[in-house]
Amino acid sequence: MRRLPILSTLASLSLIACAPASEDSGTINASAAEQIDPAVAYANANRSGAIGYKQGYFGSGDTRLHYVEAGEGPLVILHHGWPSFWYSWYDQMEMLKPHFRVVAVDGLGAGHSAKPHDLEPYKLPALAAQLDDLARHLAGEEKFILIGHDWGSVLALSYAQAYPDRLEKVIGMNAPPLNMFLKFLKDSPEQQQRSDYMVRIKDAKLWQMKAFGAGLSIAKRSYDGLVRRGHLEAEEAKLFHNAMSGADRMYAMMNWYRANIPAFDSIAKTDMWPGPDAEITIPALIIWSEKDTVVIPELVDVLANGPENVEFVNLPGINHWTSMEKPELANRVIAEFLNKKGE
Repeated sequence: MRRLPILSTLASLSLIACAPASEDSGTINASAAEQIDPAVAYANANRSGAIGYKQGYFGSGDTRLHYVEAGEGPLVILHHGWPSFWYSWYDQMEMLKPHFRVVAVDGLGAGHSAKPHDLEPYKLPALAAQLDDLARHLAGEEKFILIGHDWGSVLALSYAQAYPDRLEKVIGMNAPPLNMFLKFLKDSPEQQQRSDYMVRIKDAKLWQMKAFGAGLSIAKRSYDGLVRRGHLEAEEAKLFHNAMSGADRMYAMMNWYRANIPAFDSIAKTDMWPGPDAEITIPALIIWSEKDTVVIPELVDVLANGPENVEFVNLPGINHWTSMEKPELANRVIAEFLNKKGE
């Protein structure tokens, strides 16, 4: 199991989170009818300290969300991207759990969450409303901190634009808010070329994915390289394989693209939720990775030169998986940002 160095910035996190840490046995909170997530058992077997992990569910039917939580205190919700599930946040949860109630969500379609066939629940306004309902379920009317990566970053930053009064702070990794991305996707041939993989994702047919074992194949291509480079243990990679190996699960996760990315030549202002001119007005941090090439440099420049309330950090030597590649770097900038007092 990976062990991260203790960060000196951790001690000062109590500046925001004043609640005492909880010693949790790690008992899994699931009924007999609900599937036990092996990643929860693995996290508890390898965790640091006494604070354990437990899983929970929110909602029912085709929009039920699965989540994993640890610790007590102010609420922090973490949302992964594609193709992934809650465990991609393990290193950040280990850092934050002594000071916060950290909740990592399996996004709709991913992990043990529901995987509806209808595209409506995957549209960003619906996902944001569901996220807001989850936060109210967990912490009532209290403001919370939201952290996202990839599609989770698109959701987090767009949620911050639409629901600024609900958040204390927001952090996005390796993806801009939806309105900014669609503007560049509409107008930039280079961005269209870099995003051509989205067209292939949207066009994928379930029968083809089943025939070629696409779920496991995509999982292996996404995560086995992290094992070779020493960022994941082989046992951890198997957790990712298990979470997304089924073709129907991977196909459901692809619905995020089908529901939110129009044909490039038909992108309209009405697609740019919550509005083409919506901005982030709360304290925000955008973490980028030096070697990530998903978006064009011009878009990264816009993010890097944003308003004063939006900080930008570009981490050296990291590809797209910012929360897992050299996680001590991401943890450090997260801790420093969360420690800052509000203006």
